[in-house]
Amino acid sequence: MLTALRTKYSEWLIRQALARMSGRRKRLEGLKGNEVQCPCCDGSFITFLPFGVADRRRAHAQCPACGSLERHRLMWLFIQERTPLLKQKQKLLHVAPERFYFDRLSKHPLVDYTAGDKFDPGYEYPKGTIDMDITRIQFPESTFDAVICSHVLEHVPDDSLAMRELLRVLKPGGWAIIQVPLSKAMARTDEDITITDPKERERRFGQHDHFRLYGLDLKDKLQAAGFGVEVVAYTDKFTPAERFRAGLPQDEDVYFCHRPTQS
Repeated sequence: MLTALRTKYSEWLIRQALARMSGRRKRLEGLKGNEVQCPCCDGSFITFLPFGVADRRRAHAQCPACGSLERHRLMWLFIQERTPLLKQKQKLLHVAPERFYFDRLSKHPLVDYTAGDKFDPGYEYPKGTIDMDITRIQFPESTFDAVICSHVLEHVPDDSLAMRELLRVLKPGGWAIIQVPLSKAMARTDEDITITDPKERERRFGQHDHFRLYGLDLKDKLQAAGFGVEVVAYTDKFTPAERFRAGLPQDEDVYFCHRPTQS
């Protein structure tokens, strides 16, 4: 009896998965076009999809195929143009990897790829991801040529310790892209790790599991951890038409960091 129930349940799961795949294919067919093109997956569509919740829902934000958002597409273009990652052998630590990045970078012949994330029960991580606490990274000093850490530090109570750990595992002369939610209207980061109410966190920091909303002092914080920091106004290099076609943010800087060769 139990075996029969398990078989029926497995068959039901397969049917549900096939139905989702069929629905996704139909959705992609309906969005085929050449008005926009996603840099992350190279898919072409008539538009990007809306994304976000309630009053913060953004039009023209999410790729229908790979799910990338504006900041992901900007960072991917930056990686291709401004870093050696896809041009020469690099040992990369990718913190909390987005699946579309994981799929491309983990298979790239020049990338020695390590993906790490702090595991939560019930969440399915890309196969090969390791359980990693960013404030106690298990790798020796000077292990990696490069680090990518995007929209992670706002979730970490002690972000200064996390920054120092990222610097520690980076080789002297190595580079890192460290992105966070940031308000250019704020000179200083607004944070309070004692707030536990999800609604108050969302009101103040933008999301229920954030401890802070960064301000323009992010560069100072990264420099205090030991990084050299170049704040690149990367969106400025694109015309409005180019930003629309690639679905890029209007005004987002890339925090391009490096570990100095001498302390």
